[in-house]
Amino acid sequence: MVGSDFCPMASAGLDAEHAGPEYRGLPDIPVRERARGPWGLRLMLNLLDMPRQALFDLQARLRNHPIVNTLRHVLPDSVTLSSPAPHDPMLADPERVEAYRMAIGRYVRPGQVVMDVGTGTGLRTLLAAHRGPRKLYAVEPSRHLDTARWVARRHGLADVIDFVREDSRRFTPAEKKVDVLLHEQMGPALFDTGLVSRLVRLRERLLRPGGRILPHRFEVFVEPVQLRDEACLPFIWSQRLPSVDFSCLQTLREAMSPSYFTRLIRSYEVSHLLCEPEPAFTFDLETVKLGDLPRHLGLNRTVQREGRLDGFCVYYRAAFDADTSFTVSPERGHNPAPLMLLRVDSRDFTRHQSIRMELELPELEDVTSWRWRFE
Repeated sequence: MVGSDFCPMASAGLDAEHAGPEYRGLPDIPVRERARGPWGLRLMLNLLDMPRQALFDLQARLRNHPIVNTLRHVLPDSVTLSSPAPHDPMLADPERVEAYRMAIGRYVRPGQVVMDVGTGTGLRTLLAAHRGPRKLYAVEPSRHLDTARWVARRHGLADVIDFVREDSRRFTPAEKKVDVLLHEQMGPALFDTGLVSRLVRLRERLLRPGGRILPHRFEVFVEPVQLRDEACLPFIWSQRLPSVDFSCLQTLREAMSPSYFTRLIRSYEVSHLLCEPEPAFTFDLETVKLGDLPRHLGLNRTVQREGRLDGFCVYYRAAFDADTSFTVSPERGHNPAPLMLLRVDSRDFTRHQSIRMELELPELEDVTSWRWRFE
């Protein structure tokens, strides 16, 4: 970013002594400057770069102007848009995108008031805009909102969408109530982005009786998995290294950061599930109350495919209705979503053996509070 002290001559590599009032065109370049390279080319490139640099300077000034919020709605900050990288896995998932497209086509209708919670780069908002709702709010506190607005303009839909740069927990639409809440508040461990607390409070505060949350039904899985050999990361006390023995650290595992015992993986890192998958529990965002979800799980599973237990994979199925859903199961052929692995000391299991696992969830939305053990 170039500030208000920007000087094109200094940028061109010229000495201050050659920037006097006698300057009327190309300066008299010192001998030492000529020796460095083709000064004319450098000067030309810097002069060509001036419009972009001037734009950056103007943006820096506008950000501190009293009417900056109004200007943001008129001229989105296209030069410094947030990176869409966090949303790439969701957009690259055809099953997920198609499920949203079908559900929005089925449940968003003309005359409705619709709110997209955490709009991100705007996929759900743009799909809903084509359905002709009376009012459509795209609510997003981050700079991703500028990306969504920019794309909406290129689709000719910006005038039918109200872009709101605010946390959804503090936003109330002019209509006071909405007919549909769209969202994708699912993190790698499902709950770690505030899925339940945020949507339940929004439901109680904003959703009309009979309104829809899309998606609203969830099945939660905690499945024992074997990772591919190249994806295995043993605990430090299990590493076998020449001349160094870390096994003494196992006695200190209780003092280690809880985050050491979780890990994000991708579905291609999973070799196979050891058991036939079964939901650990289910819930419905349209009816569940805060405090209803379990704080303790006891799982007793029978091994169907022998192998090495490297951890328990947390994943989910999200449903819009009985016919439309998507899953982030590691068994899916193309699943770019990150998955949460609850790490354990690896152990081999044969077919028909039992795996018993206890999982404590004192703070469901804080994975670092989870504790687990198995036998």
